[in-house]
Order: sequence, then structure tokens, then C-alpha cells
Amino acid sequence: LILLDSLLQENISQLVWRMDKDGKCFLCDKECDDKCPHCEDVFSCSDDHLQVHRKDKKCLPWVVKFQEGVGRILVASRDILPFELIMKDDPLVIIRDNLVDLCVNCEHKIEGTEWEYCKCGFKQCLTVCSQLSSHSEDCALLCKVRAIDDELVESKLISKFLNISKLLQLKTSEPEKWNWLNRFMSHQDERNKNSEFEKLSNRFLSVFHKVGFESVSRPTLSHLLGILDTNSISVDSSMQLLFPYLSLSSHSCIPNCEHWITATQATVRAKRKIPAGEEITIRYSYLSLHRMLLRRVIRDAWFFTCGCGRCQDGSEMGTQASSFKCYNCREGFIQEVKQTETENCYQCKACEKTMSEQKVFEKATYLRSLENFSSLERIPSLILEIESTGAHPLYHSVIELKQCYIEGITNSGLNDHICRTVLAYSQDLCMYMDKVNTGVSRMRGRMLFCMARVKNWFLNNCQADIEPEAQMKGKQEMVKMMILAKKMIAGYVT
Repeated sequence: LILLDSLLQENISQLVWRMDKDGKCFLCDKECDDKCPHCEDVFSCSDDHLQVHRKDKKCLPWVVKFQEGVGRILVASRDILPFELIMKDDPLVIIRDNLVDLCVNCEHKIEGTEWEYCKCGFKQCLTVCSQLSSHSEDCALLCKVRAIDDELVESKLISKFLNISKLLQLKTSEPEKWNWLNRFMSHQDERNKNSEFEKLSNRFLSVFHKVGFESVSRPTLSHLLGILDTNSISVDSSMQLLFPYLSLSSHSCIPNCEHWITATQATVRAKRKIPAGEEITIRYSYLSLHRMLLRRVIRDAWFFTCGCGRCQDGSEMGTQASSFKCYNCREGFIQEVKQTETENCYQCKACEKTMSEQKVFEKATYLRSLENFSSLERIPSLILEIESTGAHPLYHSVIELKQCYIEGITNSGLNDHICRTVLAYSQDLCMYMDKVNTGVSRMRGRMLFCMARVKNWFLNNCQADIEPEAQMKGKQEMVKMMILAKKMIAGYVT
């Protein structure tokens, strides 16, 4: 009866999902009659929206839904398999942290002597770029801004200012794109409480009013600044990218999808099987970071508290990755224990010894600082040092160091000691990922690739100890590991 009830609930859930997606555009939720002629999974109200759904002869497996208190989210429109491509997304906005060494036209790095200064004061290539007219509008704006606030032009903020000017123009030039942009979460009420954000908003507003954008209001400007801060993805500390569709993905510390950026394009693939109707999730922040530190990162950047299964579990899915070994009994772990709806404490379940929240924060911050290492050879001793202060083999900082060691040391000369250390660390990483980074991942792919190299070293250097049949089998397993590793690192199924 329990099994029958479960199946009925699943069928009802699927039926509700099928009914819910009838007759509404997958992207804007507008009522319409036209289905995608290729997959017939979604409705589309226009050719432009259909082109978003079908790219490179592939029907993308998601629809946009609205969730109260969250905003727009992405939901699987059908069952999705591991490795399957979710989307490739190009940025709506690119904010460069430094325009000084870039061509103001093509934004490529300027090297050598083949460049000149544009009249706006920035460099441009002497080849094709100096003949282009695409920069003329930005050039005129930069000249006006330089006359008003020269410091702004010379600062890292000028790229953000230019991009906001372009976004403001969408209101009249491309109203549909403007409406799409304005529906992003900005958390402007929370951000306006920050003095630095308020100061930047006022500075930008003053300059905009003086260069011809008199109609721009403070709420509109704060909203756009908040949208960029909330939804942009930082890349190599050199630029911020705002993606029109990736930005709708919700956060989870145990997400069902993985994303990465190549140049300025985002790729998203499924980590595991995702049933129709399930929300598409990615990880916004770090994988290996103490829960208390991660909560602060998420709160400060996105103004929410993650409620995923991993965050709700004091043991972090059994890994104790954010717990310290008890300094009192030496047997248990000092882990987070929920006391009330709003308060938690940190206690050893074995001896009930407690640790204050401030002490936990200080210790987690200190162990995080020890992740900085001077050389790969130093990592094993550094791990022992960290473990002697209360960490353990699956603690986040220890895992981070083990991953760095495995990926770095296998690119240099291997020996028996190094290979055995890599294998021992790899076992810990496998246990860790099986719990908190399940499914397909580039991290797992890199680890498999390193393990295959170590396996190959043993096969080539320990031939006398391995039977020919076992050696042949070992080489076959190594090749399979290499193939799977390469697929995990960069592959997806279309």
C-alpha cells in the first residue's frame, strides 16, 4: 500500500506538472497555442523565444517559472540525464575590472606598440579597431564624464558605468529585453543600507544627470546596480558577467547541475538525473568551505540563507566536513546542533562539551588561512599541522589542500611515495565527493585523471610484482578512467 501510494503521488505530481505547462510560453509565461514543433515539450509565444529554446538543433530541457519570495526560477521540462547539456549562455553584460590595458573597441589586451590613444583617453588597436565607429557613442559619453568626474573614468568603476548607460537605453530601444532585465532580483532595499552602495549610487546618479540621462531616478539606478551585484558571475577577478538565463538558476550546496565559463560563454550540464518538474540548481559559491563562513558569504552577496539538505544537516551528509575533533574526549566531533528555530549551538555528541559560536568562527577562519601554501611538497606536512589543531581527513580545508596536491604533484615527476600519498588522498576525496559533490563533476574528472596517471606509473614501474594478466587488466581500467575523466572535465551530451 505504501509503494502504491508513492507511485500514485509521483503520477499525480507528473500530471500536475504536465497540466501546469499547458498553453503558456516557456520563457515569459504568456498564454499561447504554439508548441515547439521538434520536442512538443514546451509552448512558445514567438519565434524569438523559440530560438532561445532551440539552439544548435537542440531543444533545451527547461522552462521559466515564478516562485513566491524567490522570483523566476528554471524547472526541468522533461527528464534530464547526467552529462546532458542544459544550456550555453552568452552574457547580456560584461563588466571589465580594468580597461587601462585593453583596446576600448575590441576589449582585447593590448601588447607591443600597435596602439594609439583614442580621444576619450583610452587605448585602441591601430589596425581595424581604430577605423570602427562602434565605439563612437561610448567615446562621446566618456569625454563628457571625464570633464565632470575624471577620477571615475580612471577607476575600475567606469566599465560598470558604461554598461549601466547601455542598460538604461534598452528601455526605449529594446523594451522586451528591458522588461526581462528589470525582473531580476536586486535586493536594493538591503543594499541601500550599505554606505558604500549608497555612495556609489549617488555618485553615478549625479554624473548620469549631468551627461544627458536626466530622467534616471535613484530607485531605477539602485535597482540596476543591485541586479548587477546580485546576478553577475565573477571570472578570474578580471570581469563580471551577467547571463540572461543562467542567472535564473537557483543555488544549492548539493546542486543537480554544474556550470563553467569559457572565455565569456557559460555552459551548464546535468550532474545527475533530474526528473521533469524539478528545479534547476547550481552552486553559487565555494564547495569546500566551513558552513559558518559559507553562510556569511551567501548572506552578504545574495541576502538569503541556504536551506538545502546539506545545510540542514549538522554532520554535512555524514562527512563532518565543518566539524572539529573534540578537544575534550578526542573521540567525538564538535558539530552544529539546532536548538531553536533561530539559534544553534556547537557541541560534541560524545561528551556534550560545547564551543561558542565565536570560537568556532575564529578556528574556521584560522584553518582557512592555512590553506595558503608555498610549495606542493609542503602540503602533506601542512595537512598534519591542520589536523593536529582539530581538523580531520574530511575537513573542508584538508580536502582543499589534498585536491591541490593531487592535481599539482601528478604533473611533475612521480615516485613510489608520491603515488601512494596521491592514492590515500584520492580515497578521502572520493568519500567527500560521494556525499557533498555527488554525480558528474569536473573536480571528480580531474581527480580520476590524476589517479589514472598514478595507476599508469605503478603499471610501468612495478612490472615485476604484477602478473601479465593483471597488468593487461590494469591498463584497460586506466584507459577507461582516462576516457571518463576527460568526459567529466569538458564533456556533455547534446
